[in-house]
Amino acid sequence: MFIHGWYDVRMIKLTWLAMIFLSASLFAVAQDAKKSGSGFTPDDNCGILHGRNHAYIFCGPVGWILDTGIMNDQGIFAVFYPKGSSWDEARKHETFMYINVVDMDVKDTVKSRMDADVKDEQEHDPKVIVKPAAKIQIRDRAIPVLDFSLGENNGHEAVAYIGESKVLVMMVISSKNEEFFERDYPSFIQLVKSYVFITSEVTEQ
Repeated sequence: MFIHGWYDVRMIKLTWLAMIFLSASLFAVAQDAKKSGSGFTPDDNCGILHGRNHAYIFCGPVGWILDTGIMNDQGIFAVFYPKGSSWDEARKHETFMYINVVDMDVKDTVKSRMDADVKDEQEHDPKVIVKPAAKIQIRDRAIPVLDFSLGENNGHEAVAYIGESKVLVMMVISSKNEEFFERDYPSFIQLVKSYVFITSEVTEQ
């Protein structure tokens, strides 16, 4: 199965067992999409994001462009914005989404990272309103989501926090206002649901 995806400058070594798991995981994503009636298939805008302690599959939502270069200077290698728009237009006037990965210290938990994000945002923007959103189900996992209503610039964001053994994967949607946020949130759910973790045993060369 060919994946319309990308690889950054880092190389990855996967064992044959991990490759079998990769194929099975893509099949599972396809089956989930078929059941949901979304029309989405793994050949649509998919990729493998990998680096120290992580390799995982994701698939961009239907109707969205995957950009692997626009935020590289910030350590982010997967950004999405609506087809028919552009990065600048989406960032300034509509909605964009991205995936970020950070290392998890042995003392870290998903909750402690979420609490830290809330504290940081409140210090940056005293008018921010933060509340938990409905969890997003990824097969047998219920992924916590925080909803941020940004008082400083009237923007609206949500972050899904996916904890793995050595890293925290954060999927983010950022909209100029609540109207765009509500319009595009189903696409964000689609992105989160496409996530399949492969392995923490990654060798960089």
